[in-house]
Amino acid sequence: MTQRTRGTVCALVIGIALVAALPRPARASWYEDAAGYEYALRRQRSDHAPVLVYFRTDWCPHCRVLDGLLDAPEVRSRLSDYLKVRINPEHGAAERRLFEKEYGSRGYPALFLRADGRGAARLSTGGPPARFLVQFGR
Repeated sequence: MTQRTRGTVCALVIGIALVAALPRPARASWYEDAAGYEYALRRQRSDHAPVLVYFRTDWCPHCRVLDGLLDAPEVRSRLSDYLKVRINPEHGAAERRLFEKEYGSRGYPALFLRADGRGAARLSTGGPPARFLVQFGR
């Protein structure tokens, strides 16, 4: 093996090791819109994790308040094992169908928990983190 070939092989091995060391996508991140919703439901079937579905719009002031609540450290920690989906019904027909038909929603924000893959429970979207988290048990 030539010096140049060894260098190339060494660089490849180091590159592969670096890629393998990258963190896996955490459940702490949110899937987006209808495509993200479908992906989360597939993951729910394989991982048996609850799915949190959050309908919001960019212009909604109450949605921004809920965004802050969902970003609170104790809420993020408690929901870290949940598959989370954020859907803006104004992004397209599929998103609107989920909001209006599948979940029967009319106002923003709307938050639902699909714990078992069969049905969804509507959750309260307000309050301080401790009161909000009571809805999730434990």
